[in-house]
Amino acid sequence: MKKRNSHITVFLVLVSTCLSAQVNRALIVAISDYPAESGWEKIHAVNDCKLIIPMLKANGYKDADIKILTDKKATKAQIVKELQNLATRIRLDDCIYIHLSGHGQQMADDNGDEEDGLDEAFIPYDANFRYKPGLYEGENHLRDDELELLIDAIRRSAGENGNVMVVIDACHSGTGTRLPEDDEYIRGTSYIFAPTNFSAAATSTDNFRFELNKGAGLAPITVFSACQPEEVNYEYKTGNPGAFYGRLTYFFCQAVMEQSDSETNLAFYIRLENKMKMSFEKKNRKQTPYFESVNVENKFIISHSHEKTK
Repeated sequence: MKKRNSHITVFLVLVSTCLSAQVNRALIVAISDYPAESGWEKIHAVNDCKLIIPMLKANGYKDADIKILTDKKATKAQIVKELQNLATRIRLDDCIYIHLSGHGQQMADDNGDEEDGLDEAFIPYDANFRYKPGLYEGENHLRDDELELLIDAIRRSAGENGNVMVVIDACHSGTGTRLPEDDEYIRGTSYIFAPTNFSAAATSTDNFRFELNKGAGLAPITVFSACQPEEVNYEYKTGNPGAFYGRLTYFFCQAVMEQSDSETNLAFYIRLENKMKMSFEKKNRKQTPYFESVNVENKFIISHSHEKTK
């Protein structure tokens, strides 16, 4: 009997060790104050950190495992470096959360893989608004193709029992500026970054869409972005005078804090979509978050900790 009990004890210790080895890791990129010479308008993306960090901590993330890049620290090289570091640092079964808040822009496709001839790009701190031949030709834009490869490497490191969640509060529609008559700010622009002789397809149906690889050995992934291709990403103002936040970020964090343990990815998305819809109740506007997942009926997972801390 003693021998059997000792075997059970060893088994429980091994299980406990495996569970404790699962780590929640996050990378947050938020850019508000782009350089004046870049051509990008000021937004309030850094405010998003005030919502994201408490949400992550409430779901079991530790300070040491949350990497934050804001404004000057959020250059393309640094963002890429931190994504590569994540892929190297994480272990099988880890849970990964990646959040990008800032401007977005479409640009001329550089490898012929887009039907409309356009890539979607997140705008790091050192990326310029306009294409200038010989001076700046988009080398600091973070293309969706590049981001997809970096995230695939992270999924591979986390393995099939890990999880990757990506939230992109950026968009390539709108003016990328403030609407003073309504005291509103917009993230993104409809200006296409390309040479003057470039001609794109009449319409674009893409908005930070990834080719979600379902291959063996890859962690499940769910992606949320701020709006549909034809829509504008309006920042959300709370109170009066209040503060501005990314609309997707604000309601995503709120929805996570309210979620039930049994909610599916699709059920979460429907709840998030309704929250964002209701936020425009008194205005003739619409912003529908974009959502994709390797399996919409999988359980919505933000971390390995299922019990929120109050």
